[in-house]
Amino acid sequence: MLHAPLLGRVLLRFDASKDELHEDLSAAVFSSEGELWVASDEHHSLERFSPVSPRGFGQHRHFVMADLLGEEVREEVDIEALDFQDGHLWFVGSHSAKRKKPKGKTMVKDLERLATVEHQPWRFLLARAPLPGSSSGSARPAKLMRTEGREGPGVNVLVELLRQDPHLGPFLAPASPEDPEGALAIPSKDNGLDIEGLAVHGDQVFLGLRGPVLRGYAVILQLEVEDVGNGLLAPRRTKKGSPYSKHFLDLDGLGIRELCRHGEDLLILAGPTMPVDAPIRLFRLHKGLMLSGDTLHPQEKGVLEPLFDLKNGSKDDNAEGVAVFSWFAPNDSVLVVYDTPSPQRCYGPDGVLADVFRL
Repeated sequence: MLHAPLLGRVLLRFDASKDELHEDLSAAVFSSEGELWVASDEHHSLERFSPVSPRGFGQHRHFVMADLLGEEVREEVDIEALDFQDGHLWFVGSHSAKRKKPKGKTMVKDLERLATVEHQPWRFLLARAPLPGSSSGSARPAKLMRTEGREGPGVNVLVELLRQDPHLGPFLAPASPEDPEGALAIPSKDNGLDIEGLAVHGDQVFLGLRGPVLRGYAVILQLEVEDVGNGLLAPRRTKKGSPYSKHFLDLDGLGIRELCRHGEDLLILAGPTMPVDAPIRLFRLHKGLMLSGDTLHPQEKGVLEPLFDLKNGSKDDNAEGVAVFSWFAPNDSVLVVYDTPSPQRCYGPDGVLADVFRL
């Protein structure tokens, strides 16, 4: 186990009426104004906090996705990652199907639940939205478009492009032969598609996949997006004609839980693809934001290096959100938020402690 250099903890104080949100934190990012934004993957909202003390964040504001996107959102979005760029918040859903869990009541019903795969269209969301109160006339929400001419919920254009991919395509087979463009057959927890990392650098969007992991190699997708009007974004094809690049990384067999920019590097939070006890480990991909074309990265000093472990062998305190933080010096550390916080991490009915680790 790689020793985690813990500097300390900070307190996130939620509004008392929203105290359940702190139990499922999946993403974190700081805006240029120093406000902390977090998301819960069990809801369809984003949460904003202001610094109220050197080691505390409060003045919690709750923003539902419908208000941020300017359209009605009725179901769980499963926001897994956030980033901030040029006055916009970026967020991504898991793009995954999910298999129902056994509840332990009767064997017949549990077997039925294990055979049931659910498809929720709002999980297939990659979007940006201006910060609430933004005065920029050009700031407007936009989301990745669906395939031209397609109607109904379906999936977005990224998934339909990946279905033709020689590495990832087999994991994105449609659930029904009658709907070849529709729901996914393989759920996220079965090594199916599961986007959990996001980093935005100019027009480049990096998406980290928790799954699938291919023979121990995790995948980062890199695509350049452009605003095509009417509130839509679309992948822009490179000079070589490809709409995206793939980067394969040896993360000790783990999938990607989060991406975070640190200078020209990418910090990668990695964990198991399935709900099992395994390490959650932070890696650094040197010059990760400068990559072009398809690449493969074994672990190598100065290229791809493990930094430290955040967890080993417990069922709670699942690290999911990472944001660059300043403890003693600018950008000298990362703030980490957790899904399923342990009782020791909770602070009263409406507070939760985030960890800060030295880089």
